[in-house]
Order: sequence, then C-alpha cells, then structure tokens
Amino acid sequence: MKLSEKILFCRKRAGLSQEALAEKIGISRQAISKWETGEAVPEITKLLLLSHTFGVTTDWLLSEDFSEADFGLSATEESSETPERSPSQIEEIPGVIGAILKRFGWLFGVYVAIVGFGMFMMGILASSASRSMMNDFGATFPSSFTVDHMGNLVPETVSNPVSTMGTGIAVLGFLIMAAGIGLAIYLKSKSNPKSN
Repeated sequence: MKLSEKILFCRKRAGLSQEALAEKIGISRQAISKWETGEAVPEITKLLLLSHTFGVTTDWLLSEDFSEADFGLSATEESSETPERSPSQIEEIPGVIGAILKRFGWLFGVYVAIVGFGMFMMGILASSASRSMMNDFGATFPSSFTVDHMGNLVPETVSNPVSTMGTGIAVLGFLIMAAGIGLAIYLKSKSNPKSN
C-alpha cells in the first residue's frame, strides 16, 4: 500500500470524514483530499499527527512493504500486551549499575592484574622449560662455532623460538599485571568517598 492509500484506509477505519480529520490535524479538507489521491504528501510534522490520530506508527505509514494485514499498531497499543514498568524503575537501572561499578570497579583492575600475573608465570615457565629441553638435547647456542661443508667457521645459529616467545609472553604479562594494579589503585581511590 502507498501512503495515500494508507491515509484513506486509516481515515475510513477511524470513521472520520475528510473535514473531521483536517480539523484534528489543523489543515484544510483539500489537503487531506490531495494526500488521499497522491497529488501531495504530508509534511513530517503532519505525518506524526496522522500516526497519533490513527494509532499507527510512522514506519507503517511511510513503508510500502506493509499492507492492511500488517496494520501498524502504535507503540502504546503494542505495550498494552506487555507489563508496564514505572518510569522510576527504568531510570534507576543505570544508576544502580553505575553505583555498583563505582563501588566495586576496582575489582576489574585486580582481575586484570591476576590475568597478567598468570601470563607472566606462563611465559617464564615456557622459557625455562624450553631452555632446559634444548640443553638436554645438546643444542648449542650462538656462543659456539661450527665448520660448514666448505671448511669455514660459522657461528652456531640454533635458535630457540619457544624460549623467545616465552620471554615475550612474560614481558607482556608483567606489563598487563602492572596496568591492572595501577587500574585497581586508581578505581579504588575513585570509589572511596572523600571525607572532610
């Protein structure tokens, strides 16, 4: 359905004449006639008044996808099916969440510090275990030299990527742990009320 057809349909469904609808909206009967024939379209403010008068949504009025079967109920009609909450309850929800975060937000910093400590320990464990395994297998590190197939002395280049990665994880874990401690201290100082 087009907008013009929807205006005509809603006006007839509401049992209003063009004159009565024009009076409710504050325009002339001729404007209603032009809207219903598709010669003109209502202004945005008039669309809002139409949606309130007919008890439909502006989306339903403007969309050509919806038909009479999908007759758009206004938000007030739709909400009658669901239990209503008082405005004070709805307004209090962000305040309650904010109060909890303000009071216990520092625990997030503690959590970050614990995760950082875990990463730090995993990195140290991986690095030391990798070095121990490489030494057990007789792998030598860059301090020694070998002779290549041409007879040249070449530094030994056996690398230990697990040890390097473990060291990197340990450093990253330490940084995260330090950031978590700093965050916890900062948020805890913000949560304490200042006493005069």
